[in-house]
Amino acid sequence: MRRGQKTSVEQVVLKLRQIEVQTAQGKSLSLACKEAEISEQSCATSVSGRRSSTRSRKPRL
Repeated sequence: MRRGQKTSVEQVVLKLRQIEVQTAQGKSLSLACKEAEISEQSCATSVSGRRSSTRSRKPRL
């Protein structure tokens, strides 16, 4: 992705899934992010945001 270019939701999910698979295969997070052409900080923010949002949700009544 070019800097400043808007990415679609599908592209973001595809990149995160790619990184998840590579880290499960034993690659480091920094190497997997580099191969996906995104910064490690962006990846960590996306992953932690996804995890925390699912854990902190309260059931609606």
